[in-house]
Amino acid sequence: MSMNLGEDTISQLRGVTPPQPRRLALYSHDGFGLGHFRRCLLLAHRVQEHLDNVEILLLTGSPKASFFQLPANTRLVLMEPVTKDEEGRYIPRNPQLDLLSALERRRDKIRRELLSFDPDLLVVDHVPTGLTGELVPLLADLKSRGTQLAIGLRDIIDESQSVQESWKRSGSNLLVESLYDHIWVYGNREIFDLGGLYNLTPKTRERIDYLGYLRRIRPNPLDQEILNSLRRKFPSQKKIVCVAGGGEDGTPLGSTFLEALGKNPEKFLGTLITGPHMDRSVARALINRFQGCRNLEILRFTTHLEDHLRSADAIVSMGGYNATLEAIAVRKPTIIVPRVKPRMEQWLRASKFSELNLLKVIHPEDLSPHLLKKTIQESLDIHEPPSAEEAGLCMDGIGNFLSRVEDVLTQQQNRVRKEDYDVEGKLLRA
Repeated sequence: MSMNLGEDTISQLRGVTPPQPRRLALYSHDGFGLGHFRRCLLLAHRVQEHLDNVEILLLTGSPKASFFQLPANTRLVLMEPVTKDEEGRYIPRNPQLDLLSALERRRDKIRRELLSFDPDLLVVDHVPTGLTGELVPLLADLKSRGTQLAIGLRDIIDESQSVQESWKRSGSNLLVESLYDHIWVYGNREIFDLGGLYNLTPKTRERIDYLGYLRRIRPNPLDQEILNSLRRKFPSQKKIVCVAGGGEDGTPLGSTFLEALGKNPEKFLGTLITGPHMDRSVARALINRFQGCRNLEILRFTTHLEDHLRSADAIVSMGGYNATLEAIAVRKPTIIVPRVKPRMEQWLRASKFSELNLLKVIHPEDLSPHLLKKTIQESLDIHEPPSAEEAGLCMDGIGNFLSRVEDVLTQQQNRVRKEDYDVEGKLLRA
């Protein structure tokens, strides 16, 4: 099932203010990087911009979440942060904790916060069971109270066999089929048929709602004087912006980018955005190594990524969902160097989008300063890439998400909440 609703629909969603605040909870496990949290934060911003009288609880495991500005009427809950080792196994970020202690802290906090908030709708990002099953059996408890449950999935999770095995092992298949009220995919079936790719049951496939890709729109652009400081010094060179994802595994791309452009100051300007998770000592080493290159600048973090991308003549990036969609949205020549471990998701998406002529892709094992510089030049020599819509992508994901959320919250308007009972469990209102 899929509906295409754009900005006109978004503008029509405001209506009569409901009698009591509607409650939306967003869960983002964030074991690695910033992608899941940034997607939830984007959706939270758009809900508060376009829907009336909504309170939001945003739960995240990202230790960098406080770097970002929250929308109005939104409370951030930080869970004990964990990350992944090179083999994809979870480890606590706090060296004073073992994994079991970190997971116990997370489970206790999630349960306490969600039961207290008592949401009308809970949207879980990416992991149906929560990180290592931390949402089970809480989901059943919330559902028994009347909370509706939605799982929000990106366009592609990982290669087919890996997802089928992990979902079977974790019980995600059964949970999605039997407990979740809504299955929302932030992509379109014509690009990735998620239900078919992962061999989901016919019953589950029938319930998948392909909302379309999420288009990020920045309402408060960065000051142009700040944005173009490097270009003013070298007005004739082409500006290339490199995004190293959250930064945790962005060092190979970042250092290769700086080396490729640092040797060609007469041709290129380079802006590297390392991401806040890049190790401080590594980032400092890069700054020291290339500080003599006046055509390069290194930013640790920015909340204005979209503005930097718009200012570029070409973009080099890792291949996460958010970064890739942001790059193709500005219609600049784009080169993706995707992560291939521990998941193949970025490679699969980049390869598909390359087939659609939206971008070029370099396998990380082939990455070198020479190849990157050559590919950048080739990208600059071609015409503007097609728009996402011209390539067949539905970009109405946010409008459709808001429509679905409004429908659910309207249905839930008369739901009995926990505060409607007295201490003896008697209903206080009819």
